Amino acid sequence: MSEPTEARLQMAGHWLQIGHPERTLDELQGLWGDAAVDFRAYLFRGAALHALDRNAEAIDVLKDGLALHGPFLPMLQVLGSALRCEGRLPEAEAAFLQGLSLDPNDPDLLIGYARVCLTAGQAQKASALIERAASYAPESAAVSAARAQVAFALGNDRDMHRHSTEALSHDPEDPGARALHGTSSMLTGDSRSGYNSLASAAASQPGDPDLRAAARDAKLMNHPLMLPLRPFQRVNPLVVWIGAVAIIYGLRAAGLAPLSFAFAMVWLGFCVYSWVAPPLVRRWINRKWGS
Repeated sequence: MSEPTEARLQMAGHWLQIGHPERTLDELQGLWGDAAVDFRAYLFRGAALHALDRNAEAIDVLKDGLALHGPFLPMLQVLGSALRCEGRLPEAEAAFLQGLSLDPNDPDLLIGYARVCLTAGQAQKASALIERAASYAPESAAVSAARAQVAFALGNDRDMHRHSTEALSHDPEDPGARALHGTSSMLTGDSRSGYNSLASAAASQPGDPDLRAAARDAKLMNHPLMLPLRPFQRVNPLVVWIGAVAIIYGLRAAGLAPLSFAFAMVWLGFCVYSWVAPPLVRRWINRKWGS
């Protein structure tokens, strides 16, 4: 392989590593001959397409690469991830299991398989796989991020916040770690930190509508008009309603009818405020965000 061609392949890998998958595809378009079917060309193209959410194309490219070059762990890892994103969970599991049959202790494959299990609702199995990965890569940011995802699935908000903070400390600029930290901060009541992290993640990935929507919702909760509603952010509305009704009737049963009436009026005013304020603030924020 000529030096210019080798340099082009290396540059394609460089663009992928620093988060510019579209530039990776541009570099790979100029390859021809043996270079076009080099195993790195398949891997980089598949990974770039996966990063751009073009998962169906990524799957085809990676399957072609595996058919030509045989089992290759990084290709199997990206293939499994792309299949998971497409909802083809049995095929994703098969890809990761094939990789793990070649290297049972590969942390990236273990974490990828754990994410398949999470998507399938098998949080406990996912947790076991991640702890196994942690035994081989205890300082890995990917392990901390995966632990945060498992904690979220299990409803352990504080554990999610702890693990997402660890993941963020490994790489403060990583959008995925910032998104996890922002989500966990919102769930644990720190809406200001949650908004900062989610806004940063959305800014670094402007093409991700889910991140943008999450940042917008966090901005909504940080608005001063939402301050009276913030304490109820993490409480089941049905529980709040049952509690309010119980207080109203409890006061009446205790012979405190005036106080019961006053509380009922305050509760009614709060309900009206909770119905009116969020749509108004959301409309103002959407107008400011240009959507």
